Amino acid sequence: MLPLLVILFIVSYAILTVLVFEQGKTIESQRNLIREMLKDSTQLAALKGKLARDDSKRPQDKASVQAGQKGADPGSPAFGAKGSDKGTKRPSKPGSAIKVVPEKPAVDLEDVRRSTGVV
Repeated sequence: MLPLLVILFIVSYAILTVLVFEQGKTIESQRNLIREMLKDSTQLAALKGKLARDDSKRPQDKASVQAGQKGADPGSPAFGAKGSDKGTKRPSKPGSAIKVVPEKPAVDLEDVRRSTGVV
């Protein structure tokens, strides 16, 4: 009976060793994926920042072009009209556009894994 127990003991330790090595490989691959995701995230944040800066410069450029056009043509009806410059009143602040958030489809709202229905 003792030789059988020794063999089972050795086999179990061999399986445990294989498990430890596989877990190590899995953890290392996850670590690499997290590093790649961090790089992508920083690149995305930099790109969003650049786009935000570009977007904030565009209204100022448009306002200066519109102001230049109005000043160049004093005979135009918009030059002397009151209230015609409401859109360009604050060229340094971007327009407060209302963001439309799309609704979630009904398929996404139903989570089958957490169903409480009794079978």
